[in-house]
Amino acid sequence: MDAVALMGSLAACVVMVGAVGLTAWRVDAVARHGGDADDLFWLVFGGAVVVAGAGVVAGTLGAAWLALAVGVTSSTAGVIWTWRRHDLRRRRAEEASRAAVREDLQRRHDAVLRRWADYDLDPGKAIYYPGMHEPGNPVLRPVVRAVRAAGSARDAVATSPDDDSGAVRYAVAVTRLEQAFDAAEHDLGALEARRRGRHRATPGRP
Repeated sequence: MDAVALMGSLAACVVMVGAVGLTAWRVDAVARHGGDADDLFWLVFGGAVVVAGAGVVAGTLGAAWLALAVGVTSSTAGVIWTWRRHDLRRRRAEEASRAAVREDLQRRHDAVLRRWADYDLDPGKAIYYPGMHEPGNPVLRPVVRAVRAAGSARDAVATSPDDDSGAVRYAVAVTRLEQAFDAAEHDLGALEARRRGRHRATPGRP
């Protein structure tokens, strides 16, 4: 192989590597912005045409094996890089979804605890509904158990935030806590009073 053929082959190989790199970058960018399958197909197709064309040029110059090695190696690297980027975005999206679920559960959990604390902190509620701040009251026993279960489930989620089964247990515990506290308020007459108060506070209602 003379110097001209060698330089031409090397240039073709550079074009192949550049085409693979540009295609991988464009595929990643389109996927990141929610591009459809047609966009991705034509990007990959266009990149493959350029790589194949450069490979043919290198082959005609006597560097077929070099072109094949460069094409396979660069294409494999491009696919791996693109897949890893996609996998990273997927894992980040899953973590964001888990975080949103945890925050919502914690908000609901804290809301029930604040509602219960109001019966200690609000003098009016403490007078009219003394049973709501007496843990020994039989009506509140399910609430106490539910509070403990929700607290334990919350601690478990904080320790292992990626454990989906722990998040499910926490969701169940929070739902049971809400149901138990609603039942306690209902049994002690506080729930209906709270609803009437909210009804009167709503603008436009008599």
